Amino acid sequence: MKTYRSRFMTTLILLVTGVLLTLGIVLGQLFKDFYLDSERDRLKEDAQLAALYLEGGELDEIREYVGQIDDGSSFDILLLNSRMEVIAGTPFRVGSIDYKIEPSLVPDEGTFGAADEDELIQFTKPIELATGETVYLTFIRYVSDLEGVYDRIWLTIALALFFSFFIILFVLQHLTNQFIRPIDEATIVLRELADGNYRARVYELRNDEETGSLAGSINVLARNLESISLGESVQRARLESLIEYMGAGLLLVDERGIVTLVNRSYREMFQYDDLSIGQFYHGILPSPDVESLIEDVYLTEEVHRRQLSIRTGFNQKTYMVSAAPIFSDTGMLRGTTLLFNDITELKRLEKMRKDFVANVSHELKTPLTSIRGFSETLLDGAKEVPELRDQFLDIIQKEATRMQVLVEDLLELSRLERDDFQMELVFVDLNQLVDEVCLLLSQKARKKSIQLEAKHHGTAVLQADLNRMKQVIMNLVANAINYSPEGSRVEISVEAEGDAYKLRVKDNGIGIAEKEVSRIFERFYRVDKARSRNSGGTGLGLAIVKHIIDLHHASIDVDSVEGKGTTFTITFPRD
Repeated sequence: MKTYRSRFMTTLILLVTGVLLTLGIVLGQLFKDFYLDSERDRLKEDAQLAALYLEGGELDEIREYVGQIDDGSSFDILLLNSRMEVIAGTPFRVGSIDYKIEPSLVPDEGTFGAADEDELIQFTKPIELATGETVYLTFIRYVSDLEGVYDRIWLTIALALFFSFFIILFVLQHLTNQFIRPIDEATIVLRELADGNYRARVYELRNDEETGSLAGSINVLARNLESISLGESVQRARLESLIEYMGAGLLLVDERGIVTLVNRSYREMFQYDDLSIGQFYHGILPSPDVESLIEDVYLTEEVHRRQLSIRTGFNQKTYMVSAAPIFSDTGMLRGTTLLFNDITELKRLEKMRKDFVANVSHELKTPLTSIRGFSETLLDGAKEVPELRDQFLDIIQKEATRMQVLVEDLLELSRLERDDFQMELVFVDLNQLVDEVCLLLSQKARKKSIQLEAKHHGTAVLQADLNRMKQVIMNLVANAINYSPEGSRVEISVEAEGDAYKLRVKDNGIGIAEKEVSRIFERFYRVDKARSRNSGGTGLGLAIVKHIIDLHHASIDVDSVEGKGTTFTITFPRD
């Protein structure tokens, strides 16, 4: 494709060439006509001057004079009688030319002949002799003798036009650089802008107002495009980051069923590491139910939501899948958006809430039933029997105490779960704290002939909430005593291992089945339900222990063999 500059220059060169050629032809013809007219005027003046000189002379003298002039001149001179016969001169080249004029047609002042002017120029002047006779003096100039002059005229014109052409070409080149270069630069910059290079600029320091204004306008446009592009890039980056790292899985399917967008969360949810856009959706959906959901959207062009249980590998999770149609500006269906929200944790929490309500209701129902039953029995007359009255009141007191402990544990658990809960951190000596707990529970251990043994392996001092830590150790040791047979041993040890302190509570009790180990920290969960109630347990102790351990940024592990015993290990990071 030719540039604007080349098209402009080509047009100007052709125009100038045409003008110069036309001018050369016109000038050449004008110069030729001018020179021819000059020759005619010169011929006339020479003929009239000669006739004036010869007027009234003798014929012989005139003939002699004509012969002398003819020999020294560049044109032919003829002397004709009244019959138009040559009586003097050398008409060698006029033999075949009709140069003769009727005497009656020649006026006194002379006239140009009727010969073809393309071949010769002829001027005839009558001369009266001394004898009264009239002769005719004819001057003849041959056009062929002027060809050399004509050639020089054409050569001069050609050279003048040739040099004029190059001068004009130089001037045009200068003007083109002055006026077309800004347009070329503007064109280049506009092409760069069209290609997305919004940092391109036009040189603005111009002497003329028009090109300077053009350059300034283009630069303003470029700066605005750059600003818009930068803002768009930032928005695109934010949108891509939002889509890629949003918690929900996102999948976009066009009207042909081709996947046009898929985010990172979707790949991670359903383990599609090699998933890419451009695939048909049938092969990359985690469940046939999702395919039917897409089909419903295409059929109804409405938003659909379903709660689906989808298995990925060994995990079964619950998702809220939302499918919404995508419409074009004209209202045509262009695709479907699929959004996968993992609600597994919400379902688990909902189940825990339901279980919690059921457990609390169940735990409160038994003591309330006992209290109500025995109180009604007392009111019905048992209070009159001292032995029954004392027995029933003792049972009512135990059930009320059990309800109080349950409520206190629930309140304690609620306090620990509050976001604004603050611990009172002090430096705690674990060895000393273990000794205090053993002392407090020694009487309970002696009742079952259980040996409490505390082992210390070096110092272990850390920042912790003293009362909460005491509650943890007492709970673990008390559970070990409760679930250990008589005559067994419970061992509490503290030792430093690397960057942590480890506290272990080991017993030789009933142990915990492997399938139940992961659930012992749940609320109201009991390994041996009958034995737990007989021991006065509420099923909340280990849940409270887990919360306190988490608040201290520590961890608790359980190692248990059913029928052989259990070991709880708490790992505290060193400060």
